[in-house]
Amino acid sequence: MFLGYFGWTTTAPAILGEIITAPLNVNAMTWRTCPAATELETLVIDWIRQWMDLPREFGGVVYDTASVGVMHALAVAREEAAPSVRKRGLIGAGAPVFRIYASEQAHSSAEKAAIALGLGEENVQRVPADANFCMDPSALREMIERDVRDNFKALAVIATVGTTSTASVDPVPEIARICRENKMWLHIDGAYGAGFAILPENKRLTNGWGEADSIVVNPHKSLFVPLDFSVLYVRDLDRLRRVFTLVPEYLRGDTVEVQKNYMDYGIQLGRRFRALKAWMIFRSFGREGMA
Repeated sequence: MFLGYFGWTTTAPAILGEIITAPLNVNAMTWRTCPAATELETLVIDWIRQWMDLPREFGGVVYDTASVGVMHALAVAREEAAPSVRKRGLIGAGAPVFRIYASEQAHSSAEKAAIALGLGEENVQRVPADANFCMDPSALREMIERDVRDNFKALAVIATVGTTSTASVDPVPEIARICRENKMWLHIDGAYGAGFAILPENKRLTNGWGEADSIVVNPHKSLFVPLDFSVLYVRDLDRLRRVFTLVPEYLRGDTVEVQKNYMDYGIQLGRRFRALKAWMIFRSFGREGMA
């Protein structure tokens, strides 16, 4: 099982990057605490965005894993569906019972996110898959219609690009259409498969991505980056910042308002200088070398 969990994607430039990162031990939470970390993270995120042909309105942030990424994405979806949850909580805001939909082949991070966000594991509805292990859009539509009749709030759909068990790819364009009709959040879990979309022969994988609200990709699975390195892209990254920004008095002197402070885009304050190893890989191999 040594090779069973994708943990084989290290490279010499990445090792060098980690050797430099560890003794520097910088905290990449704000631009002021380490300008280089912030600037390189922004640069690397945009390189990957371009390689995957994502529209410019998608901005990203580096987390450790895709499980953390989907939790943050669903937190934004929850807040936009019930805007006072951040301040008052689910009960105080009078929020409805939310439902999340994912293929029966999708990763268990959907349930973990629901647990962490107070949405409830049982409210992650598993949609049947077809003969190719892909989500069945017709079944998805029927489940949403049934839940709406039963007074549930259809919150989000998680479409998977590269499932863990079979590497199947859900029909994103059809799922996006259903999400648009029902005013639902569309999250694409590309943790495994999205990195392969940088290959010219795999551009079909990106069909429908431009209609998503959020997308996660794990360069530590397919882009030669060692653990841990995952990128969450959100259409208009400020949606993420509005949910998580919280600057106490003791940090006000460390923030520069005109610069990006990545602590505002998640629950973490302390953040590793993850971008350096990715930057060294991408600079060493170049775009053509990566593909």
